[in-house]
Amino acid sequence: MNAQIELLKQPAFPGLIKTHLITLSTSDDVEDRENEKGRLEEAYEKCDRDLDELIVQHYTELTTAIRTYQSITERITNSRNKIKQVKENLLSCKMLLHCKRDELRKLWIEGIEHKHVLNLLDEIENIKQVPQKLEQCMASKHYLSATDMLVREARANGHFC
Repeated sequence: MNAQIELLKQPAFPGLIKTHLITLSTSDDVEDRENEKGRLEEAYEKCDRDLDELIVQHYTELTTAIRTYQSITERITNSRNKIKQVKENLLSCKMLLHCKRDELRKLWIEGIEHKHVLNLLDEIENIKQVPQKLEQCMASKHYLSATDMLVREARANGHFC
């Protein structure tokens, strides 16, 4: 019992309630307890009436505050939903980009392969034209040009160091 009284005496406990509870817990007389109970009930009723009067006096301010709070709450909820949707969209984009990245890498490699094949085809075309050009040079007695062409083509194809 003394521990309860000490708890009630601590400064964190509200004043009026603390006083009433200390009085009720330390009182040995039933009549004192009934009197204290009556005072508590009167204080409660007075607080209730005062609260009702304040509500009537400040009704417009209260309703404005409540509507504002409701509006803010709705906006916060809408913002949270939009943020959730944006996160989902970002994840979806990330997945699609990852898939596209693999596809783009594959297409890039294919492009390099095709470019290499085109270079090989150009070299083959040039090699196919060497005999004809060589004959033209020989026919016109441009032996030096014919030799240069043969050496150039041989180096291009890796036959000379």
